[in-house]
This record gives sequence, structure tokens and C-alpha cells, in this order.
Amino acid sequence: MKNDDLRADRDELDHFVPRSSAKRGNNLVLQVAAGVFLGGLALWLVQLTATMLYAKLMLGTITFGG
Repeated sequence: MKNDDLRADRDELDHFVPRSSAKRGNNLVLQVAAGVFLGGLALWLVQLTATMLYAKLMLGTITFGG
């Protein structure tokens, strides 16, 4: 066990250009903000629809059938 040098050789990364982390972080922030905004908008529309249906039901203006 005198040759215990088991470290892997590094790959050649001459062709690899890492992306800047600032641009990825900004993009992630924008995606999260857009998701929160669209999710809130969808929830508001669902709540508005449910409230309208409930009001119509309470007023008795919903007619089922003809």
C-alpha cells in the first residue's frame, strides 16, 4: 500500500468557459419574481370567480337547466 495516490487526474478544461454567476443569479431572481407574481394573479382570479359564483348562488340568480 505504498502507492496510495488515488486522486483522479484533472480533466482538460481548456475549451470550457464558465458562465458568470451574477447573470445566472439575476436570471433566477427574475424567474422567482415572475412565478410569485403569476401565482398571485392566478390565485386572485380564482378567488374572484369563486366569490362571484357564491354571490350569484346567495342571490338565487343561478338557473340550472332551462
